Amino acid sequence: MTETSNARLPLPPFARGFFPLSLYRFYTDLLGTIQQHYQNYGPVFRFRALSVSTVLLGAEANQWALVAQQKSLSSAKAWSPLIGQLFRGGLLLRDGADHRQHRKLLMPAFRQEALQYYLSSCDALIDQHIQSWPQNCADIYPKVKELTLEIAIRSFFGVSHPKEIQIYNTLFTQVVAGSIAYNRLPLIGRTYQQAVVARHQLVAMMVPLVAQRRKEASQDMVGQLCQSRDEEGQVLSDQEIIDQMIFILMAAHDTTASTLSSLFYELAVHPEWQSKLRQEADGLASVALAKRPDEMLNAQMVIRETLRRNTPLKVVPRVLLEDTEFQGFRLEKSQMVSVFPAFTHFMPDYWANPEQFDPLRFSPERSEHKKHSFAYAPFGGGFHTCLGQFFAEKFLAVILGKITSQCSWEIPAVQTRRFQQVPIHVPKGPLPVHLSRV
Repeated sequence: MTETSNARLPLPPFARGFFPLSLYRFYTDLLGTIQQHYQNYGPVFRFRALSVSTVLLGAEANQWALVAQQKSLSSAKAWSPLIGQLFRGGLLLRDGADHRQHRKLLMPAFRQEALQYYLSSCDALIDQHIQSWPQNCADIYPKVKELTLEIAIRSFFGVSHPKEIQIYNTLFTQVVAGSIAYNRLPLIGRTYQQAVVARHQLVAMMVPLVAQRRKEASQDMVGQLCQSRDEEGQVLSDQEIIDQMIFILMAAHDTTASTLSSLFYELAVHPEWQSKLRQEADGLASVALAKRPDEMLNAQMVIRETLRRNTPLKVVPRVLLEDTEFQGFRLEKSQMVSVFPAFTHFMPDYWANPEQFDPLRFSPERSEHKKHSFAYAPFGGGFHTCLGQFFAEKFLAVILGKITSQCSWEIPAVQTRRFQQVPIHVPKGPLPVHLSRV
């Protein structure tokens, strides 16, 4: 389409509203807000929350933005204002050839061989955490956050001493808190400033760690990245390894903790699936840990259904690098464009009774997720598909198997539980759990 003919196309309709109220609804009921605008304006509209963004809804929109037009859309420009200072250098903050080069060098740390080491190094750790949880747990979310963060620190950094793990834990928690802080001004933006300091301290701790891994090969993720080379012999610099590790730690830990808390909730509401998972896990007790996830078919379906209903990141933002069009509307260079895989996950165009928790929709017989290749996209797609997807699914299956083989649980007044949707899907308030050992 020529520039002249593109200019003749209309802009997407603007979902108007009182800005403070729109911002409030963005934080308190994001998907409900998007649903309302979808009913009023259709699958393409402009919407103002933190900034004006063109929203594209549906599986076709996901595919267009994440694959068909990925060269015309920038992930870096979209994410830099939000996480650029604290997580600079991460894959989300890179585009084009630079992104592809870094992704290629990171790949060895996410292969099957690496996963086997990560799982074996954390086998006993997972059991220790589960056994330490009290029978009447006032809030399970902090417990799963502690578990997933310690798993990441141990397998990514090769750190096992409790005091050293605690230092990493404290500093990283401060960095993450800063990344979602609304106020980032000096002095009054104290949470954000603490995060900046914590990042500097993390970097200072990692400099000698990377130097040591350069000299002595190891199987942890830092060691994998220190030894990684592409076909031309290129390697990641020490600073690039540090930047990527801080970003990967955030991405892996936050999304896994989110999904585990959602699994606790969904399985409390549907205890029959706890029994199915327990039987499956018990039947695989003699199978090697690294091979177990591939045999856990029920766990795989439960995890996918939980990710469909409780997608950790609801929105994928991009910035247009050139003028283009979508479904008859003009999209202009430098505009923010957002797709919502989490919204697509509830569209009846692709899913039968989408409001119901139904893991069997992912069974080979039904395979609802195959109606369109982008109807199910909790890990994104295209060049920026989550590099840790394979890692996350396998680890979640192992953890879920261990939990269900050791415990059953219920959540008091389960119908009152609520989850916040942005910046990441997590319980809104405590998520109490009553655990019974089996």
